[in-house]
Amino acid sequence: MNFLTGLNRLLRTVQIISGDDDDITTFSDTQHAADIELAQIAIQDELATLVAEKFLDYEKATDTISLVTGTRTYALASDFIRFYGTNPSFYDSTDNVRLYEYHGGEDLLRDADLKYDTTQGGPWAWYWDSTTSKQVAFYAVPQSSYNGRSLSYDYEKSVSVTASTDTLPFHNDEAAQAFVSCAARRFKVMDESLLVPALEQDAIYVSAKSRLVSFLGNRNQSGTYGRSYS
Repeated sequence: MNFLTGLNRLLRTVQIISGDDDDITTFSDTQHAADIELAQIAIQDELATLVAEKFLDYEKATDTISLVTGTRTYALASDFIRFYGTNPSFYDSTDNVRLYEYHGGEDLLRDADLKYDTTQGGPWAWYWDSTTSKQVAFYAVPQSSYNGRSLSYDYEKSVSVTASTDTLPFHNDEAAQAFVSCAARRFKVMDESLLVPALEQDAIYVSAKSRLVSFLGNRNQSGTYGRSYS
């Protein structure tokens, strides 16, 4: 399901368009223009909530960094949201080792080695480089024998949708439809200028969110309540 299809389903769910009314064909349609804009925001906000809650498997991706002699900092993928997993690392396939985050980050590293940003050697840890974009740095700074070496990492990519043809990040229609039901309730809250916490008390939203989370799960849910004894 793409962004436009999901938006049309949302508008039919809240009965902005109904019956024999034609679906919108572009986000620039003048009919229902204000509702179209609000529906886009509702879908994007609901999607951002799922990302923040770490429910989406769709967003996992892998990228690589190529080390350069004497270069300390490296940009992460342009669609990087955060590292995948609870213990992020870079994998060096040449030496078959993983480089984990330096405990305490750059602040402690600065105290541990006054020349941390110029000391060259074999990189064995990474840390965040505070700047205007998502960048990491390595300690030690790669020496010449590491020039061109590739380090891979798993991360969660951006699943933001902006164009009408962008795909909603769900593996099947059931999950996409449950998501649109959630977004429709968010649209209602926004349209009626209600407080967002009202969603958590909305039976329809809670039911749709429960279905969505179930569809996103990778394990079969128990069909019975409580423990089974034999």
